[in-house]
Amino acid sequence: MNQFKTRIEKYNYIRTQQKAKRMKAAKRTLPIVGTAMILSPAVLTMNNVKVSAAEMGQTQNQSAFIEQLGASAMQVSASNDLYASIMVAQALVETGFGTSQLSAAPYYNLFGVKEYNGGPSVSMSTQEYLDGQWVTMNEPFAVYNSYAESFQAHANLLTGSYYAGARKSHTYSYQDAAIYLTGRYATDPGYAGKLISLIQTYNLTRFDTPGAGTAVQTANQTQNTTASQDSQSATASASGQSYTVQSGDSIWGIAEKFGISVDQLLADNGWSSDSTIMPGDTIVI
Repeated sequence: MNQFKTRIEKYNYIRTQQKAKRMKAAKRTLPIVGTAMILSPAVLTMNNVKVSAAEMGQTQNQSAFIEQLGASAMQVSASNDLYASIMVAQALVETGFGTSQLSAAPYYNLFGVKEYNGGPSVSMSTQEYLDGQWVTMNEPFAVYNSYAESFQAHANLLTGSYYAGARKSHTYSYQDAAIYLTGRYATDPGYAGKLISLIQTYNLTRFDTPGAGTAVQTANQTQNTTASQDSQSATASASGQSYTVQSGDSIWGIAEKFGISVDQLLADNGWSSDSTIMPGDTIVI
């Protein structure tokens, strides 16, 4: 049995062995969501129960789901040198905000993790971005007993040497971690942008704990920074025209700061839900 260290290594092998079959499947026109779109469940290998595509999970309240993910991410990330914000954003992308069947009971797989070593799994049809095109294939996805177990398994994966560049101690910010994961954890070339956009839109950095790669300030530095930001905020409020984005700002946080809705902030700046902001950007309030 072939052993693969990464999903891309496995895909390269499959592409060589079954290129004709996959190319035919790739011609199907399907909407793409997230990184590896799970199209339909197939057979649960634990008990051979067939799962219908029509039974895809029901939509959960987004805010409640994010808070639930955040609580689990904070517990796991702090002791594993990881960004909780990245883990939450990954879960949102992979599960479609908790609507995927794979993320619901009895599977509890929040991160699209594959199982190649004979553990509990469910086979599902999915799409991956390979050689400049989306390819459809059936893959064995890991099955867990709870969200907590899924988070711990994901943390164990990210702390391996292959993903070392996504750790707090090896990065300056969550943006660096998102960029590093693109092409490694996910084959979607737009993966980093999706993670960063979600983190900024939903203020997911509130789940991050201070650590290497995260801004940790002394009391004096904090007072000086806060005074500077307050001054800039006051100027922006008085003028009603612009605001300079600060380190640590998010779209959600800026909207809260100025008492406007996220939708209004997006509209005023001509942004979409996928837009991102960076320190130093001047935006309209």
